[in-house]
Amino acid sequence: MTLSDYIQDPDRRDALLAALGTSKIALWQLATGWRGKRPSTGRAIAIEQHTDGLVPRWGTRPDLWDAPAKAA
Repeated sequence: MTLSDYIQDPDRRDALLAALGTSKIALWQLATGWRGKRPSTGRAIAIEQHTDGLVPRWGTRPDLWDAPAKAA
């Protein structure tokens, strides 16, 4: 799931905002990549943790982490 998909649900979005201590605008900018904005390494990990893995770190920062290989 992408961060953009995840924050479509207002309850999940508000919980993530509280956990990350950020604003709706800042979260939207990260989710959409507005003007090249991406989460920092620590923020990508925090997003993964606070979404219970639904938004994986490699989904928000594929330049830093590769998605795990699918089992054959």
